[in-house]
Amino acid sequence: MEDIMFKLFERQSNWTLRQLIQETDQPEQFLKDILKELCVYNNKGTNQGSYELKPEYKKHGDESTPK
Repeated sequence: MEDIMFKLFERQSNWTLRQLIQETDQPEQFLKDILKELCVYNNKGTNQGSYELKPEYKKHGDESTPK
C-alpha cells in the first residue's frame, strides 16, 4: 500500500482525503492510519485541507532513481 501511495504522490504532490479514497478504493480509517505515517496534513496556506509526503519520504523517489 505504501508503494501505491508513493506513486500517487509522484503524480501529484498534494491530495485531499476524499481524492485518496477515490484513487485507492480503501476505507477512510485505513487511509488515515497510513497518512499519519507518511504524510503531513496542511492546516493552513494554499494547500489547506490536503496531505503531502513528509520531507524524508519526498527524497524516497529521488534516491531510487538511477543517476
